[in-house]
Amino acid sequence: MINIKLRVKNLVNKYNTSNPFELTKELGIKVLLLDLPNSINGFLVRVLQRKYIILNTNLTYQRQKIVLAHELGHARLHTKYGYYLHADMSYYVPSRREKEANEFAIHLLSYSSDLDANLINKVIKEKNPNPRKIHVILSKLM
Repeated sequence: MINIKLRVKNLVNKYNTSNPFELTKELGIKVLLLDLPNSINGFLVRVLQRKYIILNTNLTYQRQKIVLAHELGHARLHTKYGYYLHADMSYYVPSRREKEANEFAIHLLSYSSDLDANLINKVIKEKNPNPRKIHVILSKLM
């Protein structure tokens, strides 16, 4: 089992930032803003061994930050896969990889001062947080 909380902590300590935009730059992951259909918030692709995270340009900065944290989770935890985050976050996909990317995002966002700390801390304090609860909180933050 992956210790996601520790992986996020080590990443934040190594690069001295929890900002997903800064982390992707440090990690050599290109972030592109494109005019995507409203049903897609963002996705991760790999082209010729390079990682790209595509974000919907129509999202607010806060939503882009949340989507980027989720996609960064996929980039760090799941090699050889590509993913997208659907705009309707109320649609819960109970796959292991989606749960892990959501948990990565919630731990990374817990370092952020511009998001609702009370909402995030409810989940962070749990030893094995409920994946559905993490999903609901990410939806509320968006």
